[in-house]
Amino acid sequence: MKKLTFDKKDFLKIGEQPLSGTFFVNWIKILIENKFNIDWRYLPKALYVTIMILIMTPFRIFEKNSFDKIKNDIKVKSPIFIIGHWRSGTTFLHYLMGQDKNLAYVSTFETMTPNIMIKKEKLFKNIVKNHLPNKRPMDNLELHADLPYEEEYAIANLSPYSFYHGWYFPKKMRKYFDQNVLYKNNSNGIKEKWIETYDYFLKKITYKNNGNQIVLKSLVNTAKIPIILKKYPNAKFIFMYRNPYKVYLSTWKLYRKILPIFSFQKLNNYQLDNEILYNYRNLITKYLKDKKFIPHGNLIEISYEDFVKNPFEMLKRIYIKLGLDSFEKSKTAFEKYILKHKNYKTNNYTIDNKIKERIYNEWNFAFKEFGYTK
Repeated sequence: MKKLTFDKKDFLKIGEQPLSGTFFVNWIKILIENKFNIDWRYLPKALYVTIMILIMTPFRIFEKNSFDKIKNDIKVKSPIFIIGHWRSGTTFLHYLMGQDKNLAYVSTFETMTPNIMIKKEKLFKNIVKNHLPNKRPMDNLELHADLPYEEEYAIANLSPYSFYHGWYFPKKMRKYFDQNVLYKNNSNGIKEKWIETYDYFLKKITYKNNGNQIVLKSLVNTAKIPIILKKYPNAKFIFMYRNPYKVYLSTWKLYRKILPIFSFQKLNNYQLDNEILYNYRNLITKYLKDKKFIPHGNLIEISYEDFVKNPFEMLKRIYIKLGLDSFEKSKTAFEKYILKHKNYKTNNYTIDNKIKERIYNEWNFAFKEFGYTK
């Protein structure tokens, strides 16, 4: 298994840091929370973020003042949540459901600039496009400003209540996971502040998409089912799982690719490995404990392996199970998208017995729950 490495080209990728779309108070709160602990090599990246925040401040204020006048009149239809652990195959499902024009989704542009996504989209979209790679670095799926993306990036830009701040400041990844995913102790009412921010953002997406139901993919929501249901009682959930060995290896690749670009700090391999094992164990355990609260007919669980064998039929099954009525209207678009990606190759991994044993010992409950062998 390759190690986590940082080199000069990563330090110079200043325009790919997602926090450039936040606002000044949030940026300062995050810096104070981390005691301004930024590796000196990442100071240019931090300076870029600060400059972009200052440039966008007048536009952000204008949009906030305008949207706040109408936000109370906007109702969010019961959202559809794609959940699971990172690297379980959820992105392709998200992209595929994004072909359904009867549904709305959060675009990459909207996650990066949630404060100015309505009034000045045309002005800033090209900036976002120019700083995005053509492919996702962890799996080579296409990436551009209009494709579906994880709304957690937007929450990180709108508030201090996001786990992804632990990707930007990885030395406190455990703290951010416990505080903003598991809500341990729920100090300072973070849970309530998060759902308020989340609903505010979904109202903006609803407004932009003429009231359409939104399909979302933010994997931290796997541990937030009771909170989500309290706000959206008829929410729909699609839980995707995958062989834990593949999840572990693919998560390592995810972090090897994104941490050098996103983070302001270095992290050693031992620390990162512990976080990967801890996060999966707690995220999936919380889901298994809480899924009983989801109303009958509003949850479907699918395996990645079954999905990739026949994505069209599996998608049809999802629509039927969750009572979504637009499959027939969109099936041509689904077939076209699946055909386009029929030759997509997943990453190949090798694993030594020592690592394999550790994964099984840490995550044996998941092997048993989802039917995978040691």
